Amino acid sequence: MTPRIAQSLGMLLLAATANLGAQSYNAPESAEFHPRLDRHLIGNRSGGNILARAPDGSLSVFTADPTSPYGVELLAGTLFVLDSGQLKGYDVDSALPVLSLPIPAASFLNGITSNGVDTIYISDYTARKIYSVNVADLSAPAIGPTTNVTPQPNGLVFDRANNRLLIATWGSNAKVQSLDLSVPGSVPADLIYTTLTNLDGIALDCNGAIVVSAWSVCGTSGSPTGCLRRFDPPFTLTSTPQVLANNLASPADIDYNVATGQIAVPETGANRLTLVDTTCEAALFRNDFER
Repeated sequence: MTPRIAQSLGMLLLAATANLGAQSYNAPESAEFHPRLDRHLIGNRSGGNILARAPDGSLSVFTADPTSPYGVELLAGTLFVLDSGQLKGYDVDSALPVLSLPIPAASFLNGITSNGVDTIYISDYTARKIYSVNVADLSAPAIGPTTNVTPQPNGLVFDRANNRLLIATWGSNAKVQSLDLSVPGSVPADLIYTTLTNLDGIALDCNGAIVVSAWSVCGTSGSPTGCLRRFDPPFTLTSTPQVLANNLASPADIDYNVATGQIAVPETGANRLTLVDTTCEAALFRNDFER
């Protein structure tokens, strides 16, 4: 074998190894289901890329453009990504960048959701704020009013039926809070007191139940210590949690999959995506706003 051929083979092997590594979970932080293409899009916090997971579990790279992606959210054919103090957007079919918007004075952008029409909501974990961004025109996005949050906000989900944001908060005896979007200047109100520690993700299932991911104090033994819990409506401050899953490793920003009735759970501490069954049945429709 000539030195030139050996060098070429070495470069091919190096490229193949790098590509294989790029298509692996590396501290997955968030997940979003794309109904039309039947795939999950997953933010790899440490990998610096967005993965696409097919129904058979195989992975491909949707885009390697982000540096350290946290929350991801689909709206109107755009995958919005929180990345290093910016709100970025990628066309969901081509993966081409369509938005890069710095959030002024941002500290640690973490959770993300949308109203399904024109507005993105973002939690700033460290600054304890919630930002709103109108993205109806991607060429001229508009950052709206900022809401202060007393507990550290993490996961967000939009409750369409009640026109409010539901907020998963960090810390011991973590709370689920609600923010009324119909009244300008509203402040978050306590909705559920939990005995869980460090709520990360939050989602709504087909029955309007609130599902949260918690890092610890789940009332179980063994390791890892994280869990998934469901709170059924009507909600009270002392709503009883229902067990969906235990022994999860740092479960992060979850998403409800209407096509299967499952919750997608990125386990940051185990480098995997776990799909958890709920009481919901599979649905044969998709959300049009996700294109």
